[in-house]
Amino acid sequence: MTLLRRSVLLSLLTLLPGGAHAQAPANCALANAVDSGTYATLTIGAWSEVDQDNASYDWAECRAAALRRTLTGNPKLSARIDTLRKQYRELRAIESELAGVRAGGGTLYAHAVPRSFAVLEDQIASLAALARSPLGGQTGALYARQVTQARADHAAYVAALRRYRPGADEEYVQFDPAEWKASVDRYETLGKAIMATLGTRGDAATATGYAILTSPVFSADGDY
Repeated sequence: MTLLRRSVLLSLLTLLPGGAHAQAPANCALANAVDSGTYATLTIGAWSEVDQDNASYDWAECRAAALRRTLTGNPKLSARIDTLRKQYRELRAIESELAGVRAGGGTLYAHAVPRSFAVLEDQIASLAALARSPLGGQTGALYARQVTQARADHAAYVAALRRYRPGADEEYVQFDPAEWKASVDRYETLGKAIMATLGTRGDAATATGYAILTSPVFSADGDY
């Protein structure tokens, strides 16, 4: 399977509720009351990989909708959070996609995408809470260092992706240089857009946003 075809499958998996697997509607009342693991336990009758994916996706979608409702009175912040969520999710999809290429394929990498959304939604909720609180505006040397380090870490991640070429013993890797470059370019563009939104102020909210940016689901250099 080429990188492009894999990307299309990942897009379907991450953007369509439940992917290609028919399922019961999400139970948002439950999702908003319990953690993602408990939600999966209470909603999956006969466990399967796809059911686990769907449970994680549904929990994240329910929590995203709930967060959106709490931000009704702050439409500018709500719009920024929605944009950041979409961008962070796409980053996670690209990270999984490229790790799958390096590994020569495998369903693990597609399953990792929706399952990462539950953790991501918790992080986004923290970011939104800090953005609305004086706590988020508190500055300090620690926060400033974290922002600076995150920017460097993101640049290093992108650089590692750009350096990658399959080794002589990696005949299982179906590597297309043009497709790889296009995905890495998109990843870098997303990262720059996120950083432009977050800014460089050394406060708690900004540091939290950068921590999300530099929390990939897979490394850039082959550890998967």
